[in-house]
Amino acid sequence: MENQEDIPAVTQVNSFGSFQDRRAALRLRFQGKFVMRRAAEKEASILALICMADMFTTLYWVTMGYATEANHLLAWTFDIHPLTFVVVKSASCIPAVLMAPALAKRKKNFTIWLLRIIIAVYILTYFRLAQF
Repeated sequence: MENQEDIPAVTQVNSFGSFQDRRAALRLRFQGKFVMRRAAEKEASILALICMADMFTTLYWVTMGYATEANHLLAWTFDIHPLTFVVVKSASCIPAVLMAPALAKRKKNFTIWLLRIIIAVYILTYFRLAQF
């Protein structure tokens, strides 16, 4: 038998580098605060999260029978199918979220404050109609 010293060590290296290099590349490295690059991205992201939270909570409460849809423009979607509600609700929120950063290129302060007002009104309306 050969000595262990005579057998060359096998390391797995491919075109992506060593295992340790790949592992280090996949590691999340957040240093400092989370910074959005474009104007109004933070507000647009908050609006998207609020829309999703509203959609999922409404979907849950209505399908479980705990509530009815307060928005008369969307109430008919539950008569068809709950998935119809998801599609229509998403279609009503997505354009505003996608257009906000583009509008902010022209009118930064106006867009940021408009989104902040929309977020405040959305939250106030949501809690007013939810009546916890």
